[in-house]
Amino acid sequence: MNVGAEWDLTEVDDLIEHLAAAVPKTEELCSVVVRKTAFDTVAGGQTRVAVDTGHLKSTIGVDFDNDGLGFEAGPTASYGAHVEYGTKPHIIRPRNAKALHWVDEHGDDVFARLVHHPGTAPQPYMRPAFDEATAPLPEILAQVGEKVLRG
Repeated sequence: MNVGAEWDLTEVDDLIEHLAAAVPKTEELCSVVVRKTAFDTVAGGQTRVAVDTGHLKSTIGVDFDNDGLGFEAGPTASYGAHVEYGTKPHIIRPRNAKALHWVDEHGDDVFARLVHHPGTAPQPYMRPAFDEATAPLPEILAQVGEKVLRG
């Protein structure tokens, strides 16, 4: 007695073809979502950052990955991370002089060989901006998937 089974894989082949065709559309739509998220992150960082001279705020920007599906947003100012994460207490010494110099709150010149800086508290601006910009992503990406799969 021969026992056999016959399978009609037409629907599976159609599904494979449909999914293969969905990849470029998915990448295109996700690239749009990534760009919006990146620009929202930059705008949020610029809104939240502590402003003294405005330099730090002016250096907040974004770089996109080559495939357009990722990004890095943040400041290029050298002290951006110090503002975001704060600093520990540290000693400041002169680099190119014998003493440090600044003008105090009374307008008097102050000179010192070193300063025991107490550190600074964190003032997060990029992390909250990123968290806010990415919060709607699960819902948005679900919509992208639905749109792509339904045609």
